[in-house]
Amino acid sequence: MEQVNARVEAMRRDPGEGKRTLSGITSWNGGAHSTTIVRNFAVPADEPGAIGGTNRGPSPMELVLTALSACITISIAYSAAEEEVEVHSIEIDVEGDLDLRGLFEVADVRAGFEEVRVTVRIEADAPWEKIRELVDRGYRRSPVVDSLEGKVPVRVCLAKEDAGAA
Repeated sequence: MEQVNARVEAMRRDPGEGKRTLSGITSWNGGAHSTTIVRNFAVPADEPGAIGGTNRGPSPMELVLTALSACITISIAYSAAEEEVEVHSIEIDVEGDLDLRGLFEVADVRAGFEEVRVTVRIEADAPWEKIRELVDRGYRRSPVVDSLEGKVPVRVCLAKEDAGAA
């Protein structure tokens, strides 16, 4: 937490210290399989065989659920550390309902999740109400929660050099 606290203090002095642009590069590997390079990590994505994939990685929507539960976990841990609450374990079950007819344009339904459910199990040296407060705070401050619940503009641009021969 020393590094986190130092970063928080730097952001208090200079709001620009909190601004970041995160990025990755995704390459198609054929079929439904792709690999995204983020920092020094290769993250595979694929679909299950039942919908045309080769099952060489989690589906993109499973990665969304992974990002959501990981971010809430981190936010709860940060909140607990700030409150000096000793946490022994955090485990999150996450599931989302998806109607694949939207992806395949079979019906006029959303392509994204209809609902996502998160169940948090936490063991900590604190009364139930304090644990509940930490979980609520972790949820509220999660950037992934904010991105999923808010309307984040997504701009798609086609690079001319990648558009193929004219």
